[in-house]
Amino acid sequence: MQQMSAVDPESAPPEAEAFVTAHLPRVLRFASMVSPPGTDPRDLAHEAMVRALTRLDRFDPSRGTAEAWLWRIVVNLARDEGRLSGRRELLLARLAGASAATAVAASAEREALDRLRDRDLVDSVRRLPRRHRTVIALRYGAGLPAPEVAELLGTTRMAVVQATRRALERLRKDLEVER
Repeated sequence: MQQMSAVDPESAPPEAEAFVTAHLPRVLRFASMVSPPGTDPRDLAHEAMVRALTRLDRFDPSRGTAEAWLWRIVVNLARDEGRLSGRRELLLARLAGASAATAVAASAEREALDRLRDRDLVDSVRRLPRRHRTVIALRYGAGLPAPEVAELLGTTRMAVVQATRRALERLRKDLEVER
């Protein structure tokens, strides 16, 4: 991925800080679901925030919400990164990171099992067709309600509900096969 532009938090305007505070957690979740294999979703999310902040003065509220604009930036970056990157599995390394040496054996085992389940789920989401992956990422990664997802995708709420149901069914079947 390209080098991130340096943004000095001390010199950033207050609206930029508020924008990051309001949107970064959801952007991180969304990026983890739409980032292509071999890319680091945190890098993708941070690059999206930098890009949004450097273009914040060009945002036009008459064309849609700030969140819709931000989700489009993330999706475009993920698409670009997917074309450029190899198929490394950085996300797996992050999810399966080493637990602290001081952890109690039982809690370390529980954490390892949770990380394996998270990895399996993210892997399954990434195997979904693009439309299903996008719907799941917007609904659960970004935490958007179906009407907002429909607006972002230019479709109806019912189409989003059906696509979500189909995607969840595919995820369930995929995860059952892995067990």
